[in-house]
Amino acid sequence: MRRRGRRGRRDWAISEEKALRDNYKTMTIKELMKLLDGRTADSINAKIKRLKARRKLEGYKDEDVKNRSLQQRRKKI
Repeated sequence: MRRRGRRGRRDWAISEEKALRDNYKTMTIKELMKLLDGRTADSINAKIKRLKARRKLEGYKDEDVKNRSLQQRRKKI
């Protein structure tokens, strides 16, 4: 079982952080939520921001991913 961090938040497992780094550019936030079971969009976005600040995550999402994200928002998947 994972430890609880500050304010009852779950700490990120090494495998979760690696999965996020490996799939960030090719998956939408909703797809990442399914991959990282139990993580909310807010927690994923916050982790992305922290990883970018520490330069452990660089670059931007592919254009195809941006388009899929817009489609998912319109469909309310």
